[in-house]
Amino acid sequence: MSDQKGRLEAYLTAIDAAIKDQDPVKTCSQLVDTVLSPDVSQWVSRDALQYFSTSLHKLPNTKQQQVTEYILEKVQPRAVNFEEQVALLREQLCALWEEQKQWSKAAEALSGINLDSNNNRVFDNKFKLEKCLKIATLFLEDAAASKAETFVNRAAFLLSSYQDDRGLQLLYKSCYARILDAKCKFLEAALRYYEISNFQLVDQAAKSGGGGSSDSDSSALIDSVVCIILASVGPQRSRVLATLYKDERCIRLGGSVYPILQKVYMERILKPKEVQEFSKLLKPHQKTMLEHSVIEHNLQSASRLYKNISFEELGRMLGIDSLRAEKIASRMISEGRMGGSIDQVDGFIYFSHDQSWDYQIRNLCQDVNSILDTMETKGYVVAEH
Repeated sequence: MSDQKGRLEAYLTAIDAAIKDQDPVKTCSQLVDTVLSPDVSQWVSRDALQYFSTSLHKLPNTKQQQVTEYILEKVQPRAVNFEEQVALLREQLCALWEEQKQWSKAAEALSGINLDSNNNRVFDNKFKLEKCLKIATLFLEDAAASKAETFVNRAAFLLSSYQDDRGLQLLYKSCYARILDAKCKFLEAALRYYEISNFQLVDQAAKSGGGGSSDSDSSALIDSVVCIILASVGPQRSRVLATLYKDERCIRLGGSVYPILQKVYMERILKPKEVQEFSKLLKPHQKTMLEHSVIEHNLQSASRLYKNISFEELGRMLGIDSLRAEKIASRMISEGRMGGSIDQVDGFIYFSHDQSWDYQIRNLCQDVNSILDTMETKGYVVAEH
């Protein structure tokens, strides 16, 4: 035992010297080969690697990365015997890739940790949950939603044990919403982002002892507005639009966010200049869906203005050809997202409107809101009841 202790101390001294060497990468690599050789006991190898891991930060980042990658390569065949040391090294490698904004490489470095390990002393469920969410976040930074989803799904199985940890809850909700957003499931994403904004509002109120909107919950609220505008036209979208429109926090959102939310909620036709301004808020994958979403919205708005209209005129109004206008209208009608019928012989669409009591009440509320907004813009004081 004393012989092994002396051998370990000799390795620790050699590690310190290797770190300070003029060619630390070469010297450290040679020392790693020695430490991991079969004639060195596992106990000594493990403690020496642990010391190596905690000493590498003394090297410049480039050299630290080279040595870290070399150690991980050499230890891989016996990784099960060095789980704690491998985890520490991979966390350091992840941080180095993050500094270079190499998000996917950082995520892959971290995903090399054995999160299925039964070593509860090192990898308890909270550690596994944190790493799954961290990996998912990194993949999302590189728009790799499918890879992120794998780790978010793993995190979901662990999350139930940490209902009181609001930080982890928020991180999970954020990752899940961003995955739905990236997959263009805009209705579900809008609901999730809105849930996040309310979740953050509660935390903010608890910290400040009152109300007030933080930058973080405003960001989630903007994401919710953007996604619901991009969502497919239909009753569910209308309900979420109403919820957002009535949320007082939305009025305080800067730029073009509230004005376009108001127009979409009121089912008014969006003009090209308004669409162009709105597009500045969008992420790359959202921009690919913008034209389709605007066409559907404007078609629904037209259905409120006209009893019938020719496809030639409808196409001009929507900025597309008549055949495409007919196809989009036909799909919306067949999916139950818009009432109407198509006369292909005459090239006309006939809109039918829901005259139910709920629909009439909704229209009345929209008209009242529109009048109140106009009064406020003209300087009248509108009392709240």
